[in-house]
Amino acid sequence: MTDIENMKKLITLSNVWYGTQLATLFFSFLTFTTSFYRAYTLSYFFISTSLIISLYQSLTATTKKADSPSSSSTSTSKESASTTSKPVVKDIKEQVIEFITSLKPLIKPAKSHSTTPYIFLSLSYLFILPRSALTLFPFVIFSLFHVLNYTRTFVVPKLNINANVQIQIKNVLEFVSTKYSQIGYGWAVQFQLASLLISIIWTLFNFPLNLIGYGDGENFLNILTVIVWVSFISIVQQQNLLMKSTINKVITLIDGVTSDPRVPIGVRDAWIKGKHIIKYKTLNQTN
Repeated sequence: MTDIENMKKLITLSNVWYGTQLATLFFSFLTFTTSFYRAYTLSYFFISTSLIISLYQSLTATTKKADSPSSSSTSTSKESASTTSKPVVKDIKEQVIEFITSLKPLIKPAKSHSTTPYIFLSLSYLFILPRSALTLFPFVIFSLFHVLNYTRTFVVPKLNINANVQIQIKNVLEFVSTKYSQIGYGWAVQFQLASLLISIIWTLFNFPLNLIGYGDGENFLNILTVIVWVSFISIVQQQNLLMKSTINKVITLIDGVTSDPRVPIGVRDAWIKGKHIIKYKTLNQTN
């Protein structure tokens, strides 16, 4: 087997996804620790790529289960007999057209898939929204546990090391993943809610200053950032019980603060109205 054939075997969609997860961790680390400006952009590039691959794998896995392998066994046997004698070589243009055509049935289920909101959020920060390193933290947490699980399941068994050492490495990775994954996901949700809160405060602070020329000059993008985060959280919490539970805790905490008699009545009344909207839009939403 030649080196080219070995490379082709390694370049699978799953391995590319694994590579994007590693790249996300690497460039996010550079974003947090260095002044390398492009690191932020590269982080979101690999985040978006990994999410798109995840969505594609999930949707194609669903369609493959729906397909019956027995129904195509006779036709494939005939095709294999004919293609062995006359192999059909498609040019790049035909392959691209065929790939795009295969994506059309996936558009409808992609709209309601749980990964889709994360794709739009990452693409928004990649192309449109102002830079914010804080927003990288949830994706870093997700990537970290994805890497741990993939390494334990697929990478370690292929390492040319002692079997007992392999078992020990797998046990350590599994222990870290199972013990800290829920804690990590909880932190990810809190970072997401913090990003929404910060975007609201930043927009309210800069809006009047921009009117007199002393703000950041990004009123449109600031408002758009708030809209994106509100839309993202309102969609995700419908499927994410952890986010819904965290929102409940935040509401309970603010209830305790606003119930203090030292809090102005106007602030208390505004929170009661706002809390009603939040509960109606999120916690009590069944669809």
